[in-house]
Amino acid sequence: MKKSGKEMYVFVLSAVLLFSIIMIGLENFTSITGYATGMSTKSNVSISKYLSIDASANLSTAIDFGTVNVLPAVDLNASHNYDGGSSGTTYWINTSTDSNTNVDFCIGANGNMASGADSLALGNETYANATSTSVSTPTLVSQTSMISANFVKSGENVTKGIANYYRFWLDIPAAQPSGDYNNTVYFRAVATGVACGSNAW
Repeated sequence: MKKSGKEMYVFVLSAVLLFSIIMIGLENFTSITGYATGMSTKSNVSISKYLSIDASANLSTAIDFGTVNVLPAVDLNASHNYDGGSSGTTYWINTSTDSNTNVDFCIGANGNMASGADSLALGNETYANATSTSVSTPTLVSQTSMISANFVKSGENVTKGIANYYRFWLDIPAAQPSGDYNNTVYFRAVATGVACGSNAW
């Protein structure tokens, strides 16, 4: 049956309209039109390392070796080396729990122990450290001499909230003149892997 011109016109127009709708639909699903655009950017933040320490009351007061009546003296204990629980030391430095980095501890002294013109060489003053303490920790076997010229690491990668415990010993030669000897021992904490830096004295 033959279609009239009018019917043919409607059919072609309908086909074009349907084709146009399909193409617009496909265009919207497969690409972004000129009415939209896109871009990207970076977001940045720098978080500083923060650390805080505090020392035990006994360490803050002094490293006291008492009065010596008989010379020579070898591995003379500091007065608070063994007076804690389980005979542990009460010389310690604690790292704050709100720190955001592990800590390396540094130790140094300003020079020999001196009494007037007399001096007791700094190599006679020794220490050991550990992150726990008991009657056998820190141990005498691991003692190290103080060094006056520079800070040295004395406990590395200590976790926040953990203490670094110290014991101190002193050797006094037989010919050492009498007197009241002293020096100053310095402690510093730095973020793990950072150099101790220059001396504070």
